[in-house]
Amino acid sequence: MFYGRDDELGELNRRYYSRGFQFIPIYGRRRVGKTALIDEFIKDKIAIKFTAVKGSYSTNMRLLSSIVLGVKNAPAMNFEDILEVIHDKYGISRYVFVIDEFPYLVKSEESVTGILNNFIESHQDSDAFIILSGSSMNIMKNQILGKQSPLYGRRTGQIKLSPFLFADTKQFLPGYSDEERMIVYGLVGGIPWYLSFFDSGKSLKENIIENLINPYAVLNKEATLLFSEEFESPVAYYDVISSIAKGHNRVGEIASDAGLETSRISVLLKELIMLEIIEKRRPIDDPKSKRTIYRIRDQYLRAYFSFIYPDKVEVSKARSEEAYAEMMGDMETYMGHVFEEVCSEYVGRFCREVGTWWGTDPATRMKEEIDIAAFDKGGMVLCECKYRSEPTGKDVVETLLRRSGLVKSSLPKRLMVFSRSGFSEEAIRLADSSGVELYTFEDITR
Repeated sequence: MFYGRDDELGELNRRYYSRGFQFIPIYGRRRVGKTALIDEFIKDKIAIKFTAVKGSYSTNMRLLSSIVLGVKNAPAMNFEDILEVIHDKYGISRYVFVIDEFPYLVKSEESVTGILNNFIESHQDSDAFIILSGSSMNIMKNQILGKQSPLYGRRTGQIKLSPFLFADTKQFLPGYSDEERMIVYGLVGGIPWYLSFFDSGKSLKENIIENLINPYAVLNKEATLLFSEEFESPVAYYDVISSIAKGHNRVGEIASDAGLETSRISVLLKELIMLEIIEKRRPIDDPKSKRTIYRIRDQYLRAYFSFIYPDKVEVSKARSEEAYAEMMGDMETYMGHVFEEVCSEYVGRFCREVGTWWGTDPATRMKEEIDIAAFDKGGMVLCECKYRSEPTGKDVVETLLRRSGLVKSSLPKRLMVFSRSGFSEEAIRLADSSGVELYTFEDITR
């Protein structure tokens, strides 16, 4: 069943029903729903869809020739001729030509990008609608979107498909409470295919054991497939992400933990940032600061390297209960970061540049941090997030008031505290008197 993606589907249809040539690359990480979006878009249109395979150029051309000619085991034509056959057959009206998993085709023969560029140059006055899609972010960015690509400047638009936000996951888990849904979100993120494995008719425990802890489960090994898409030798990348998952978030710390030179770590981090697996953060009030930290951006990979890799990667079924107990023993600490992400998404509904802040208190010379810092239309928004089983006390409100004075900005500051379990009476009174806004988990999921 197709869920969501109303904006992306609407944009594709808007362009389809306008006049003129269109070339739209659709890209995003593996399993994010690119193929599902394309299939929904073309289901009522004249369309030729080809999914490239891991194989030789001749194999891909034979498969594409068979689709275009409507004949099984058709002899392989060359790519240039196939494009002209498609256009001769359908070019009198609007038609859609899709190459899904385009990176596989590029790997088999790099010249396909130049051939496609020549075709576009010859037919850009037509009503052809070309879509290229792929999961290898490296190839999609370099071979299509990058300045060195023959196709650079040819696209008429692009769609970067991102994982669903927490608020969107309710449609996948209608029988789960918001708290249970947030745990699932923290473990697999907003990837629709991953979420589809979770059966809301089963308990959260059953789902976690069956889909993550079970060594035969798809999600227990999915990370290795993700990395094989992008890297020929992923071991060093595993070491970097594993180090960040342990809490090492600066280059020197990661290098020391991973046993690699800092120069090597910097190169690996740069690639992981480009692939949107890792993100670089600086204090929001000092965007050029050299005070840089790194965080795992992908929720599934964060959970994988926190709970599965490397110690539990081959947990036997007999030990699944024990492994689950170990995971849940660490879950409250782990979910603190997830709760921050969910609160950041909420703040992002009315703010821009949602990030964080940290610095040093000149009076105490102690390092201080604010969980969420963002800009809204009139000023800054500063937030603390507490994922605790007991109500949040007034000390958190006091801390936010004090830390807000350390932020170097003359803009008006809006202060907010988010709490999983509500607030003590003292916290409510202090917040009321000092203008701090208090939000429970129910407030942001309502």
